[in-house]
Amino acid sequence: MSPGQGLDHFPPAVGEGPPERTREITQGVIAAYAEASGDHNPLHLDPEYARRAGLPSTIAHGLLTLGAACASVETWAGERAWVSQVSCRFSAPVRSGEELTCTAQVTAVDEVMATLELAALTSASERALTKARVELRPRGDI
Repeated sequence: MSPGQGLDHFPPAVGEGPPERTREITQGVIAAYAEASGDHNPLHLDPEYARRAGLPSTIAHGLLTLGAACASVETWAGERAWVSQVSCRFSAPVRSGEELTCTAQVTAVDEVMATLELAALTSASERALTKARVELRPRGDI
């Protein structure tokens, strides 16, 4: 599958996946997520509070990081499949202003499910997620 194309069949083949996607996680993105989620923890919103807690800056919400990693899978799946399960461990913070580069690759398939492994790497070369997986299932009657 060439980069930029969506999933046009189910199940996808092992090794297939969406194109790599990089996104800057700005303070504005973090603040918008805080507003939408209702999570106003000052580690995410107050730079001085974050510094007093030992961080160099505010950090993104874990689920914001996971959502960024899953976004390309959802776009790639399009109308062919839906995300039925997501799991991960949050392993490194994503600091305000960092770029987050996300990849996904199909690692297992059968007629009713495809499993993709996700990777999310910060611009500081830290793995933001570990043991990250997404399960896709086909949409009915496409």
